[in-house]
Amino acid sequence: MTMRFLFLLSALSATYLCILSHPQHEREPLLGVKSGVKGGVHSASNNASIFYGGTNYHSLRNITGAASTFKNNTPSRDYEKGVCYEEVPTITLVKDPKNVPAGNGSSPAFSKIRKCCPGYERNIHNFKICEPVCEHECVNARCIAPNVCACFPDHVLNLDGFCVATCPIGCLNGHCGPDKECVCQNGYTEEPNMKFCIPKCSKGCYHGNCTAPEVCTCESGYETDKTGTCMPKCDKGCDHGDCTAPNVCICKPGYETNHLGKCAPVCVKGCDQGECIAPNTCSCGIGFTMDDTGTKCIAHCEQPCLNGICTGPNQCTCRSGFVKDAKDPSGSRCVGNCPNGCPNGVCSGPNLCLCLPGFVKDRSVKGSQMCVKRFRRSLPHHLKMLIP
Repeated sequence: MTMRFLFLLSALSATYLCILSHPQHEREPLLGVKSGVKGGVHSASNNASIFYGGTNYHSLRNITGAASTFKNNTPSRDYEKGVCYEEVPTITLVKDPKNVPAGNGSSPAFSKIRKCCPGYERNIHNFKICEPVCEHECVNARCIAPNVCACFPDHVLNLDGFCVATCPIGCLNGHCGPDKECVCQNGYTEEPNMKFCIPKCSKGCYHGNCTAPEVCTCESGYETDKTGTCMPKCDKGCDHGDCTAPNVCICKPGYETNHLGKCAPVCVKGCDQGECIAPNTCSCGIGFTMDDTGTKCIAHCEQPCLNGICTGPNQCTCRSGFVKDAKDPSGSRCVGNCPNGCPNGVCSGPNLCLCLPGFVKDRSVKGSQMCVKRFRRSLPHHLKMLIP
């Protein structure tokens, strides 16, 4: 009778160990902290060690009860979860292209194949199972859908999106009290659901996260001012304006946004040849003086501009038809320009020649500025007799 009991005990122990170690069966964790990237739990229970060698055996009743509990807690496998079907040419599925059977697709030339949907991949031990994939490790959780983690029992999501233990297992930033409640450390307070403790910022932490007691970490686009408050940040600055949101600068009255995106003063009446340095305040540069209207800066030339206009400090610009006199070192004198020159004459104005003594304008060509030599004609003999 004793030998039969030990044989039955050994057989049941081996069966239970096979169930625990077989990766095809999905199960809930028994004890400890587990993590996984793919669907399911991939580490064995710490309780499995009691079934290995030594004399510390469970009674037959305990083993049978544990096996029944494991079986009842193991969810049924849905072999269609994460499975998609795709139609492909049947000829691509056979070795002999000359002997292609009719496919089961929308037409005889196509066949439906079973594949894992995006976000799923095949179980390496059972090709019929498609498991969800979570790109980031599910700590204290199971991957139940693509990039979706579900916390283990007695675990909840913290503010960073990770699963943390709750009482009676543990209390983040605190300890479990006698009534299995979470008792927070100094500088921490219970989160709304009272499952764990979070840092406390007595002045609040708007547009930020309280990451440690009295430490406010601002959100992207905000920065801490002198008082520790998170304020919007404008990367290009916001002089003469108010930064009301990240990179949103609202100019103050009397200013407007210029082509550089900065707030520049506005002179409503203008500021010709000057700089608007403040709202309706025009400033002239060196070499300029303000006119009577206060809106235009007039250039000043120490030497008067002959036949020209003073357009800048000591800078003369010749009028149309005039050019700078090459003989004038001051550059303040402009002389007439005769593009064709003035042979036997002097250019006295734009394309205007004055002939030298003994020369006259050539009248044989209309409008000609050419000077030709003057010839005196002799009087007839009967006219000479009249001259005394």
